[in-house]
Formats: sequence, structure tokens, C-alpha cells
Amino acid sequence: MMRKFSILLFYLFVGGFAHAQLLPQIALDSVRTFRSLNRALQQPDSVYRLDLSKQKLKEVPEEVRQFKNLNALDLGRNKLKELPGWMNELQYMQEFSAGRNKFTKIPNAVCQWKHLKRLDMHQNRIEGLPKCMGGLKELYSLDLWSNDLEDFPDEISGMESLRFLDLRVIQYSQGEMDRITSLLPSVKIFFSQPCNCGD
Repeated sequence: MMRKFSILLFYLFVGGFAHAQLLPQIALDSVRTFRSLNRALQQPDSVYRLDLSKQKLKEVPEEVRQFKNLNALDLGRNKLKELPGWMNELQYMQEFSAGRNKFTKIPNAVCQWKHLKRLDMHQNRIEGLPKCMGGLKELYSLDLWSNDLEDFPDEISGMESLRFLDLRVIQYSQGEMDRITSLLPSVKIFFSQPCNCGD
């Protein structure tokens, strides 16, 4: 009985939001994940979740631009250094994962995704966070572990929905850890042990 109810809910959500593009979480968790670009291109308006991880990509395929309803994108474990400018057109992005790539900075497009709730960019080479990230008012989870993160601007305090922040395997002094914690008092922050690198 419960299974039938869940299936009914799924069709109600997906059917009801077919033209709304921005899916509620229960629907986003239930939609099909496309793992083949060719299959996704056969029905571009139905692509809400796309997984292009582990494909040795050095750049994001231009075809992704066609998926105007994209809510979740996984580009993890590739060889990406940047995102193309057109990716800020994907205005319904709620979940973006690009862990284990070669980014040295947070891509500009990220700050344009006003509905972004989960951002995962662990194991890159990111050196700092842009001030514009403070405008991500819906961001709930931010995973940055194992980066080269030094610049952590005060503007980050604007991420008022943030609840989880992973900063492990990044060297911070106790003073800097205290500063970051004070900027985000409602956030569960995961640090490694402080270094003796001065305040």
C-alpha cells in the first residue's frame, strides 16, 4: 500500500511540475538519473538529473546546454579545470557535484544558481571562495574537503540556509577556524586538526 502511494506521489509531482522545471526535493530524489549523454539527448526536456562522472572529460560537452530543466548534475572524477560561461543558463540547478577534478577556483556559474542546495567540490585545487557565494541563500550543504582553501571571505556568512560544511584536509590555524565558525554559527563544520601556521 505504501509503495503504491509513493508511486502515485511520484507521478503527481513529476506530472504536475513537468513545466515548472524546479522540482521539489521529493520529486528530484525520484526522477531518473541519465548516465548516457546520447540517451539524454533523445528527450532533453525530461532530463532533470544527469551523471557524467568518471568520463575523463576535459570540458563540459556543449550538448548539456540543451537540458534546460536540469536540476542535478554530477561531473565528479573528470579532468575539468573550468565550466563554460553558458552554464549559468541552467537556472534550476539544485545539486552540483564536481569532486576530484582540477578546479583552482569556484566557477562563476555557481554564484548564478540561486536555487543551489548542495555543492560538492571536494578534492580539487580551489584556493579561495568568491564573495558572491554569500548570495546562495538556499545552499544547505557545501563539501570542500581536501582543497587548497585559504581565502574565506566574510561575505560567506550570507549563506543563511547552510547547515553542513566540510573543510577537512585543509590547513587552518585555530584562529582562522574560530573566525569561520563565528561567520557560520548555525553550521556543522568539519575541520581537521589545526595547524601551527600562525593567525
